[in-house]
Order: sequence, then structure tokens, then C-alpha cells
Amino acid sequence: MSGLDDLISSACIADGFGSRLLGVWRVPSSNVVLLMHCRCVHSFGLRAPLNLIFLDRDFRVVSIRRSLKPWRIAWDAKAVHVLETWSPPGVVVGDSLARRSKPKGASLVEGLLALPVLLFIAFVVIQIGLLWHAKYAVTHAAHVAARHASVHHGSNTAIRDGLVHGLMPLVGQTQELRGITTALFKSAAEVTQGLAMGWIRWEVLSPTRQSFTDWGVPGDPVLSPGSSAQEREIPSVALTGLSQRRVPSSGVASRMDGLPVGVASGQTLLEANHLKLNLRVGIPLQMPLVSGLLARALAWWSGCGWSIRPPEERVGLINFGVGVQPSIAMGSIECRALAARDLKGNWRPRWPVETAVVIQMQSNARQSVMVLRDRQAPRQP
Repeated sequence: MSGLDDLISSACIADGFGSRLLGVWRVPSSNVVLLMHCRCVHSFGLRAPLNLIFLDRDFRVVSIRRSLKPWRIAWDAKAVHVLETWSPPGVVVGDSLARRSKPKGASLVEGLLALPVLLFIAFVVIQIGLLWHAKYAVTHAAHVAARHASVHHGSNTAIRDGLVHGLMPLVGQTQELRGITTALFKSAAEVTQGLAMGWIRWEVLSPTRQSFTDWGVPGDPVLSPGSSAQEREIPSVALTGLSQRRVPSSGVASRMDGLPVGVASGQTLLEANHLKLNLRVGIPLQMPLVSGLLARALAWWSGCGWSIRPPEERVGLINFGVGVQPSIAMGSIECRALAARDLKGNWRPRWPVETAVVIQMQSNARQSVMVLRDRQAPRQP
């Protein structure tokens, strides 16, 4: 062993801010202290001279300061570590460790070990960003569908046609005028497939059947073309006067801002004249590895059934066991979306995205062309 090896092997390591600040004060019983990542040393408060050995990152001696008097400062810009010793150092500039095992390729190995984790985190972040973008696209599609339906008496067919146009930017992704026809065709095919497979669903939350019970009137072919006296419609013109004069058929439950609220519907005429649409669309999960894990996690959280099948793929040489897929037999849109398949029959899970919009009717809401639900009882706190 060289003299430098003896000094370092017997040194007390000081690698924290406090221990480097105190130096030999920290371990007065030790003859040698190694200050890690330090190039400037003080001798404040010492009563005897101090010997300093400045080392580079490879622990090679770059300079020596002998007998540093108390209340002095010494530094070396090339140094990375410093040895403090009371005894005269038996080393010279240029000395280095005789034996120092410097692992080669350690950073590469650590990087390779961390790379899968970093890639997985990156894929998760990207997938969340794609779903967040899809949320805005689905909200836009719901607005387009509701506006289209508001001028077509709330027709269910009009909602579908509006949804085709509303989803075109998300599905068609065309930037040229001549590509609009192709984009519309793709959007129509997507909506048709989604309705058939169950990962596109919408529901008219308002008006309800009870809304027509309270506020429906016989259709007037003159004021509402295409209607007849046998139709039930909720008027959308002259609402300011009608909402004050009309009385709900089931009776007045209360008054809101001076307007009567129907017993059956729980709505005023102004509220019944608004189309509230809830839309849920399954968005494809696109990132590798992440899509399957997210789909399985959501399926477990949603209580979907599982269909167990033999594993079809491996990750390298590792077999993670039995593969699982959400069962398509479940009726909820979550299970339908998570069990979605492409045209080739391959599993392509989709993440259900939900939104709701409210649009004032621009034509009379017509009961015969709408798919209505019953009024939902308010949730108890």
C-alpha cells in the first residue's frame, strides 16, 4: 500500500454539510478526516497547524498545503475531495491510490435497469394526455349533437347525426377540405360500431316523460311543421309569457322565481324546454403496456367480469401467468368499452369518457321522436 492508501483507509469520512463544516472537530480522536466533495477548507478555532491534501475525482493528489495556521482558509480549484491530517503527510503531488476498483459500465447498467420504469411512466403520462384531449373532443361532440337535436325537436336520429359530425375531428383527423367526406365516413362507421358494441351511449336526461306529462300540449302543424294533433310537444316559443300563465297538468308542487314547478316533473316550463344530454364514448388506449394495465385496473375497479384465457404473449422470457380480459357479457359501458375488439378480433380496450351538456331547445320538443327516461328521484345526502 502507498502512503495515500494508508491515509484514506484510516480516514473518517465526512460527506454531509455539517460534518464537512466541522472537519476534524467532528472526530477529534481521528488523525485523518476525508472531506468528500469539498475544495475549500478553513482552520477557524483550531489550536494547531493542519495539513491538507487536495484530491481530484480519481483521488489523485493535485496539491498539498502543509501546516495551515489557525484562522486561515485554503482551497484548490482543481480539487474535488480534501484530506485533513495532523501528522505530516507522506505523499507528494501526483500520488494516487495503488488499488482502486473503479467499476466500468455501472452507469450503463443502472440506466438499463431504470429505463423500463422511465418508459412506463412516460407512456402513462402520454396516455393520460391523450385521454384528456379526447375528453375535450367528446364534449365538443356532445355540444354539436345537442345543438343539432335542438333544432330537430330533440330527435334521437338528430342526436346520432350530430354526433357523427361532432366526432369527426377526433376520428377523421383531416386537415384538408377534400378529406371531409372521408372523415365523415370514418366517423359514421365509428359511431355505428360503437352503438353496436355498446361503447357509445347517450341518454336524454331532460326533458323526461314526466316533463311531457306536465307541460306537453297537442302539436300544431302550422306552428310546428310535421306535427299533428296526436303528438305531444313542449312549446319553445313565447316562453316568457307561457311560463307564467301555464299551469302543470299534475299540479303545482312549488314555485321557483315565481314560476310554477310541476309535481310529476319537478320542473318549470323553462327547465323542461332545455335539452340535457349525457354522452359516454369509449376512447382507444393506444400506448403499449400501459393500455392493458389501465384496462385491467379499471375493469377490477368497475366490477366487470373476467374471461380467463391462456396467455398469448410474453414480455421477453418472462411469463406473467394467465392473461385476463374484461367480459363482454357485462352490460355497463365500462365493461363494453374495456372488452372492445378491432375488426380483426384483437382485443383493443377503450377507456370510457363521459360528459354532459345542456342546450335550450330551438324547436318544440316532440315526444314521439325522442327516447325518454323517467324522472330520477333526487339522491339522499
